[in-house]
Amino acid sequence: MPQNAATTATPRTIAGLPRPLFPVTGFTSFDWFAFYGTQTLIIYYVYFAATDGGLELPETTAISLVSAFTAVTFLGTIFTSWLVDRLLGAGLGLRVGAVSAVLGYLALALIPGAVGLAVGLTCLTLSSALTMVAEGTLTSGIMDATPAKREAGFTIYYWGSALGAFVGVTVSGFVQAAWGFQAGFLISAVAISVALAIYLPFRRSVEAGSPPPARDSRPRGAAMILPFAGAFCAYAVLVVAIVIGWNPAMLIAIGSLVYVLIVFSRFFTLPTFTSTERGRVARYIPFFLATVVFNLLYQQLYTTVAIYSEARTDRFLFGLELPPNTVLGIAPLCTIIVAPLLAALWGFLGTRQPSLATKFMIAFACCGAAMASLAISSLQPITPLIILALIVFVFGAADVVVSPSGLSLATESAPNGNKSRMLSLQYVGISLGVSIAGVAGEWFVTGAESGYFAAFSLIGFAVAAGMLLVRIVLGRRSVV
Repeated sequence: MPQNAATTATPRTIAGLPRPLFPVTGFTSFDWFAFYGTQTLIIYYVYFAATDGGLELPETTAISLVSAFTAVTFLGTIFTSWLVDRLLGAGLGLRVGAVSAVLGYLALALIPGAVGLAVGLTCLTLSSALTMVAEGTLTSGIMDATPAKREAGFTIYYWGSALGAFVGVTVSGFVQAAWGFQAGFLISAVAISVALAIYLPFRRSVEAGSPPPARDSRPRGAAMILPFAGAFCAYAVLVVAIVIGWNPAMLIAIGSLVYVLIVFSRFFTLPTFTSTERGRVARYIPFFLATVVFNLLYQQLYTTVAIYSEARTDRFLFGLELPPNTVLGIAPLCTIIVAPLLAALWGFLGTRQPSLATKFMIAFACCGAAMASLAISSLQPITPLIILALIVFVFGAADVVVSPSGLSLATESAPNGNKSRMLSLQYVGISLGVSIAGVAGEWFVTGAESGYFAAFSLIGFAVAAGMLLVRIVLGRRSVV
């Protein structure tokens, strides 16, 4: 049999999609169950009183740590992409990431205090960045065999991750409320173990479309050492900054911004890129900046809005008090509901669908209105649950519009041979927005939230106005 027969033969399908897609989607669902379940608990774990199982640190510290954790995860895809492409391959990368994740969740659950937090988050930033890259690479390799179904395959993958996030946020909240933070972290370790158990029996068929790196292409000498040394030094600087009391989110924001400026400058200054390619990149820039701002706004759900949910929201539903992080699960629930509806709508409209600038304009206007509603509601002592739920739902719907479009646009507008670099640039943009949110959190004060939320409302409306200007300048022209 020829070596590439596995990839050229017609694959066996379920509902018209390759069978190997579903083990990867199953792994992703449990992976995001664990990640988002833990992420929504960490902010409370950091600032809750010791009598409630927390570390009793300031709220601003909790905001900066959670934002830094999320930002480093996305920024780390630069390093983990290199690991997957040049050393491990996607399959091994997925398994290494899963084992590292189990160790991270167990550290949070079993090692008390700040030491357990430090060890756990260190393992999880590496593991999450690694599994994120590996899952996407495996899904891409599987769908290469059926290009006509590629978009449908990625929709299933994205849908599975949203489903896992929703269930994880909900379950972890109730587990923590009943048995404490350690139990909440432990359930994440169980979830990622289940994810690995789902994946391993199908490993060969899943990895057939994504072979490991060839031996002769693996880096040697300085090419092998420098990426590891760079990653280690960057992390060491971050740790030192935290120890001496600096805001880690500030350092991540600076590093992300420097990377973004270097990459964009190379696109516009190196003679290897044509004027057509530079034009594509130039038309991508407004949407990249909008993605940065969107993640600045969206990260508020997992930091300031999470704190507001715990301190200033009436969370009683049918006589039962919901855990404070449960409301945040409405965002991925919205993705589960809205994503297939929008996909069907865009498919029905075809070339008559709104331009990307128009979609972004509507999404940011809705985010601005949601933040304005929260600013007004925070003038009262207690916010009704339905108000906060609607605000989180709006952000979930906007995420369905902005995030997938941004990833698609990044690869569509990439210069030839630079799709991976543009995709990593998009992820670094997410990191930049999230880290800026961690810096902005220094101005958040419980009991005086109205001005803070009003400022973010103005930011949302300002970007909506900017997208209207982009729509006028570009018209309906494609980015490419």
